[in-house]
Amino acid sequence: MAPLFVTLLLLASYFTTSTAEYVHLFGDVNFGFGSGHWLYEFSMAQFCINTVDFNDKASSAKWQDLSQTGNFSNGQAFIAFYTDRNCNGTVRMWPTAEKDFPTNFALNGIDKQISSFMVWKTSSKVGGVVADPTYLYLVWSCYAGWHFANSVMTSFLMLQSEAK
Repeated sequence: MAPLFVTLLLLASYFTTSTAEYVHLFGDVNFGFGSGHWLYEFSMAQFCINTVDFNDKASSAKWQDLSQTGNFSNGQAFIAFYTDRNCNGTVRMWPTAEKDFPTNFALNGIDKQISSFMVWKTSSKVGGVVADPTYLYLVWSCYAGWHFANSVMTSFLMLQSEAK
């Protein structure tokens, strides 16, 4: 019993200390909730996230706790939004600093066209794709209470990706 308890304790410690990053997509300009919104929680740069249930619905976006440093000009990291699944198609990117969020994707020619996104830290190259984003527990309206479950599933996906 003791080895199992220690193993579970170590796993819980690992999963709860992983860094969570949030991307919040809104169906209306200026972060409006009227047409819906989705919150994505994950913990890996260079990993493409398909928006699936919120595909082609976003008009604005915010993010939190994304890596601020990367291998791009001025040591920046970027968040990139794509018009096709698997981080393909037209791409528009913003520095990950938590300011100057895109308030109206129409100004960038991608309103209601976003199908995937990725945090660029080391390059624009896709390091992996979420095969079934339902594992990320895409949460409608509220993410409270799902943090641990999201961390576990994201970590599971990372381990699955590394095993291949």
